[in-house]
Amino acid sequence: MNDRIYLSAREAAAELGVQPATLYAYVSRGLIRSVPGPGKQKRYDAEDVRRFLAQKAEEPVGEGGKGLSGAPVLSTRLTMISDEVGPIYRGQSATVLARSSSLEAVATLLWGCESDPFHEAAPEAAPNLPEGLDPLSRLTMALAAWPLLDRAAYTLSPNLLSKKGAALLRYGTAVLLGQAASNMPIHSQIANAWGVSGPKTAILRAALILSADHELNTSAFTVRCAASTRAPLHAALISGLGAFSGPRHGASPDRVVAWISSLQSRDDVEPVLSARLARGEPLPGIGHGVYKHRDPRADCLLAVLQENAAETPFVVMLPKVIEVAESLYGDPPNVDFALAAVQQALELPEHAAKTLFCIGRMVGWIAHALEQYAAPDKIRPRATYIGERPS
Repeated sequence: MNDRIYLSAREAAAELGVQPATLYAYVSRGLIRSVPGPGKQKRYDAEDVRRFLAQKAEEPVGEGGKGLSGAPVLSTRLTMISDEVGPIYRGQSATVLARSSSLEAVATLLWGCESDPFHEAAPEAAPNLPEGLDPLSRLTMALAAWPLLDRAAYTLSPNLLSKKGAALLRYGTAVLLGQAASNMPIHSQIANAWGVSGPKTAILRAALILSADHELNTSAFTVRCAASTRAPLHAALISGLGAFSGPRHGASPDRVVAWISSLQSRDDVEPVLSARLARGEPLPGIGHGVYKHRDPRADCLLAVLQENAAETPFVVMLPKVIEVAESLYGDPPNVDFALAAVQQALELPEHAAKTLFCIGRMVGWIAHALEQYAAPDKIRPRATYIGERPS
């Protein structure tokens, strides 16, 4: 039975406090759904209207300024987010590609390659880096040293950029894994480094592909801002990596690992999560700000995990964890949870979930940089000044 609430154009515009023309603009941008109504009229999804209002109300106005979340700010041919099936990479569903493709093939799709840039030899090893750095900090330093290894590091030639992207992806993978750069498929490099074999390698491959791009996320937007100034590719990646390293983005799987690693058996799940709820603590990895219902990336990766590692203790416990989390916090798991679950189930090294996320997302960052290099304008939004004015 369909119990959704739909509003007339007049009702929807009144709730939003806008003119009908503005409502129609929101619909054209995919922010609010419409369905055929009586006659030639349209009806508008009340859930979308009220969620949009709630998001606007949550956008802070203060010293941080008004948020940029919600409304589209630029056009792209790379990735569309579908509430039903998740990311769609240049017309191809990421959840389908995750079961059938490789990260390198997805890279050539997102980068719009006409020939395979991965035929080139793997790059040289990174310079010696200080001991004790976490993987993302190590990658930041290694990317800054890239011009020492590549005399064409500053090129913006369209004929060379995809080859540079392939080299940087391999280089970044090697640095994150602490291994020598290799021409092997990236999921195989990761599997060898972490001692994963057999069907379980399919889990790593799926995680990489599902992490590759997610439209205009914070790190991708940061990469595009850098690329719009014509910063070289390695510098644009450093920009994205800085945004990615925050606990509200790429480091989020670490926060999930912190609580799921405390669950030793099914009997722990209810008391541990109930205690968090009673203390008013959030549950990282549950719910997503983009998807209205479920995160299709999480559902896909968790399904691949259950299919290929069903016998592992954490996977046996996984349905109970998800059931209790949803019943207490009201939201399904997101991709951060799924990545953390992969780390926990396969007993991977510390930071493995974040590392998988980063290696996959480098493909998207490179795609966004290449697309932005082809655009003529520099990204330079304006701010609304709310401070004191001269008398």
